[in-house]
Amino acid sequence: SNTDPLTMKVFVLLALLGVALAQDDCPAFVKQGCLSRDANVFHQQVANNRDASSNVYTGKLLDWHNFKQSLGELGCACAKKVKELGGVAFAMTFWGECWMATDKAAYEAHLMNPADQSGSCIGHDGSNYGSCAEGHGHCMADESSEYAYSFPSAAPPAIDGGFGNWSEWTQCSASCGDSFQERERSCNNPVPKNGGADCPEEELTETRKCDVPACPVDGKWTEYSEFGECSASCGGGSQKRTRSCTNPAPAHGGKECEGSDEDERECGTDPCPVDGKWGAYGAFSQCNKPCGGGSQSRSRSCNNPAPKYGGKACVGSATDSRACNTQNCPVDGKWGAYGAFSQCNKPCGGGSQSRSRSCNNPAPKYGGKACVGSATDSRACNTQNCPINGKWGSWSGYGSCNKKCGTGSQTRTRSCNNPSPKYNGASCSGSSQQSRNCNTHSCYSGYMEFKTCEGSSRNVDCGSGKVIKLQDYFWGRTSKSYCRSGVDWFWSTSCRGGHGRIANRCHNRQSCKLEANNSWMNDDPCWGTPKYAWVKYRCYQSPY
Repeated sequence: SNTDPLTMKVFVLLALLGVALAQDDCPAFVKQGCLSRDANVFHQQVANNRDASSNVYTGKLLDWHNFKQSLGELGCACAKKVKELGGVAFAMTFWGECWMATDKAAYEAHLMNPADQSGSCIGHDGSNYGSCAEGHGHCMADESSEYAYSFPSAAPPAIDGGFGNWSEWTQCSASCGDSFQERERSCNNPVPKNGGADCPEEELTETRKCDVPACPVDGKWTEYSEFGECSASCGGGSQKRTRSCTNPAPAHGGKECEGSDEDERECGTDPCPVDGKWGAYGAFSQCNKPCGGGSQSRSRSCNNPAPKYGGKACVGSATDSRACNTQNCPVDGKWGAYGAFSQCNKPCGGGSQSRSRSCNNPAPKYGGKACVGSATDSRACNTQNCPINGKWGSWSGYGSCNKKCGTGSQTRTRSCNNPSPKYNGASCSGSSQQSRNCNTHSCYSGYMEFKTCEGSSRNVDCGSGKVIKLQDYFWGRTSKSYCRSGVDWFWSTSCRGGHGRIANRCHNRQSCKLEANNSWMNDDPCWGTPKYAWVKYRCYQSPY
């Protein structure tokens, strides 16, 4: 555009020169210029084509693919609403918002203030981000700016732009071959005003081909083809590729391509793969178990030879194993639980009872050790003292006889001390004394007789401890012929009174002297005749 830039800063002149943008039912409004955003001037939002959630959303978002039409529709909606609300101007900002100004003085001061001018507006085609020149029609601003529009009191007529004169042709672009030259003109006859149409942009320049000879074409190589197959896959080979001098081919006296049409290179230079082979196995390792089935292994290396240059690894396993020490492991015996104790072998006095266990938990096997310790366990039982029944000791000797004659008794004793009864044992049965007869001989001796005649005497003596017991006795008289020494006498007549004297002298006496004379008798009951005395007696020993 050839519009003087100073006129863009003088917004009052723009208002006078602006072209009313009108549709059939759209109020006329005039572009005033790109200003910095001032929410105090343009203070009320009346339309919004940017945010569908706005309470003044027009029902259609700004269409960036049809920006010119969409921008015109927003401007028309703004103009209608501002006219309806009695506003004096409106501004389009933030890519689709329309705000209204109601204070004319504040609006004009904002419009005239050089400090409020901005260059952050675009035209309807979106191609000129700047101050939005006169030829751009509708204009929009970003969020920091606003493009102001006002309502003219009488809208001036729109003036469409017209082409000026062509410039001279430029020089040909080349001296041979494809060569071109251009010329251009401006849309300034007249300049479009008041909303008038711009000149078609595609008609502002013109190009034509120059009439020059064809240029010599030097040949150029095409790109090399792909390399062919290598002559060897390893160990060193070669492969070739080709090209042709046809890109382009030499023409019109141009030079041939320099160099060879073939290229060769080494290939397959890697050493040929060496497949690995196993070396010999090593010795078997020590068995991992001493018994019960272990295993031992041996290994080999893939080194005879080792794989190289991509050769195959050895096939199979690097290790080999075998079973070892397959014999059963010795199982040491362990004792099972004890059984119950047996019955005590004594009812008292300290017996014992035992219990047993078996070496079966487990039993020793395969050479395992027998259980350690005894299979039996004993303990004391019935430790209380047993009752001891008394037993008789030996008899003592017999004691003295309690009578010297006439059958006495003598006693011997024994004690219940062999052993004595203890711990509630029974006493000895039977008597602790035993008696027997003793001195069973009679206290009396056999009967004895003695007689004596007058003139003789007879001593009767039973001995120590004995007394004379008279059985029968007689004092009498007899004839002299029969009462003499050495002649047995026979009694003839008893002399009364002599009987008592004999008893007094001899009975119960140890000894006595029996005389057959009157002096012994102290009296002669039988005077004048020969006397005799006859005694039948026994000796008596006192038992005590």
